[in-house]
Amino acid sequence: MKKLMNVSVLIGSVLLLAACENDKFEEDLPVVKDNVSFALDIQPILSAECAGCHNPANVEPDLRKGYAYASLMEGDEEGIIPGDSEGSELMEMLQRESEDGNNMPPSTPLSPLKIALIKKWIDEGALDN
Repeated sequence: MKKLMNVSVLIGSVLLLAACENDKFEEDLPVVKDNVSFALDIQPILSAECAGCHNPANVEPDLRKGYAYASLMEGDEEGIIPGDSEGSELMEMLQRESEDGNNMPPSTPLSPLKIALIKKWIDEGALDN
């Protein structure tokens, strides 16, 4: 009986260690729909999560409704490369991988679904649709 318990503990320990193989426990981004709309999908995220700080009174770019698309696409300040989310600095900031530590939002990260929507929007060409 004691041997059986020891074997059970050993097997349980091995399984636990095997489950901990990836010490980052990173989840893949969720799969999102095709044809992500800036107006219907992205702007609501920017309004709720970003525009509180990113507005004319505080910090550029202006991410308020009616200004966000033009602000994001003018120049390369936030580094959106339409069709290339992997090369876009905005994605590095949202995924908290910015080399200069400029992760957005600074206090609480966006949900994986919101990040996936923005990523898909950029990969689809970052259209003003």
